[in-house]
Amino acid sequence: MSQPWVKRQSSIGQTASSPVSPSLLDFVHNVHKIDAMSTAYVSGRVPPRYERLVVKQARAAKTSKSDLVARYVIEKSLENEFPGISFRDSLSGREAYLTGHRVAVWEILDVYSETRSVEKTGEHFRWPSVLVKRALAYAKAIPEEIRRCREGERHAVPAAG
Repeated sequence: MSQPWVKRQSSIGQTASSPVSPSLLDFVHNVHKIDAMSTAYVSGRVPPRYERLVVKQARAAKTSKSDLVARYVIEKSLENEFPGISFRDSLSGREAYLTGHRVAVWEILDVYSETRSVEKTGEHFRWPSVLVKRALAYAKAIPEEIRRCREGERHAVPAAG
């Protein structure tokens, strides 16, 4: 087995590679470039019964176990970071919505864009302002997802008439 190498950057910005003793490596962090988005490798161990459950759910979702676990990690991290936000399947894929309500975050943002007021948006939905603020905080932090969901929903549903 060959010895691992590590890239190091000098103080003048040059990159050099040098061998590293395997005994010095106690953590592996991989970053991959996929479709102009970098991803990081996250690993964890679960009891076998939960692994079987994830395999079953991945089959039902017609995706890989790895992709499903990545989705779970991302969504649960966002749900913890943004209380009141949950995720569900939609015509355009997965989308964020306000927990306990049927309204997607992008829809709340659309109403807010018209009213230009947290209070008026809350009145529109008959909600307290705090719920609107939660949706707006998420939309501000993850604008590319909101844009994707909005465009996907508008293109997926034919106009009535």
